[in-house]
Parts: sequence; C-alpha cells; structure tokens
Amino acid sequence: EETSSQKATVYRSRYEASVRKDTLACLGSYVFLWGQKQERTPTWYGIFTEQGEESEVVDLKQYLWTGKGPKNRAPHIRELKLNGKQASDVVYLQAGQSYPALASVTDPDKDALTYRWELLPESTDLKTGGDHESRPKALPGLQQPSSSQPQVLLHAPTAPGAYRLFVYATDGQGNVATGNVPFYVESGKMKAEKNGAY
Repeated sequence: EETSSQKATVYRSRYEASVRKDTLACLGSYVFLWGQKQERTPTWYGIFTEQGEESEVVDLKQYLWTGKGPKNRAPHIRELKLNGKQASDVVYLQAGQSYPALASVTDPDKDALTYRWELLPESTDLKTGGDHESRPKALPGLQQPSSSQPQVLLHAPTAPGAYRLFVYATDGQGNVATGNVPFYVESGKMKAEKNGAY
C-alpha cells in the first residue's frame, strides 16, 4: 500500500493526464471514496482517518478543483522503514525479536507532529465488491519514546504470520500522513527450512 503522500502523487498524475487534458469532453471528476473505510487496511482507499483527519489527497483535490490549497496543509510522509526496509521490500522478522521503525515526515506549515503507531494482524475478513469488512484488532508490542518522536521499537509477535505496522503523523490541525509496512513473522523452524536446513 502506498503512503498517503504517494497516493496524492498518483491522484495528481492521473488527474493531469486525463481530466485536465480533456477540456472538450470531460465534465469533471470525483473521488472514488470520499471518506474512510476498512478495505484490506483501514487506510487503503479512504482519504480520511477513522477520526476524520484529512490526508494530503484532500489538500491536492482542493487545489486541483479550485486552484487554491487549504490554509493549513497535511504532513508529507517521505519514508517509512521497519528494520531498515520499506513497504515495497520483502520484510521477514523473527518471532519475539525487537526491531526499530522510523517515519520521515515533514509538515509544510512547520506544525509540531504527533506520531501514533499501530500493530495489526493482516486482515482475514476479505470481501468483494466493496462489502463491509471488519477491522483487525490492534496488538501490543510497540514501545515509543514519546508521541513527538518519529520512531518506535517493535517487539515482533510470537505467533508466525502476516502483520502490518502503521504510522499516523498528525499536525494538531486535523491533518494526517499515513503509511504502513507489511511484514511476516517466521519461527526459528520456518527460517531453518527456508535456508535449507531441513
């Protein structure tokens, strides 16, 4: 899943490549999901959080539709890494071990940022056609120095399986940057089998 800032870049490029280019036949545009919804993850399709915080996509759409951005803009997430790896990498962690995570986030208005981290098991309630999906329950295992610091120490779950580490960076003005890193926890036996020891 792209970060909220990567999604804003995609929205812009597709708008400029289609809607803005076709001034003769195109009547306008709309956002597929103007809200929040659990669909694979709590942040995949929606452009707001469950608390109603606005992502960078909201700022961008206001600019594209009106020519003016909001007075206060959403934070921009440049990078999110877990154990030095990004979401696009294949991330394997050992059960019960500790790993650092770091978010690189800036705020265009220089607002102080607050970081909220969440560990979720990968969703198993997968529907089709937009049907309701239940949100996975958050798990313990995160140790954060303080909410003003962009890092956290993750204690990997002891049960093997698929998980995601989420970060929400808020600016105190109702705006947010989001990102997550999917990872797989493997047991010692699984690692040995993968390395050809069995």
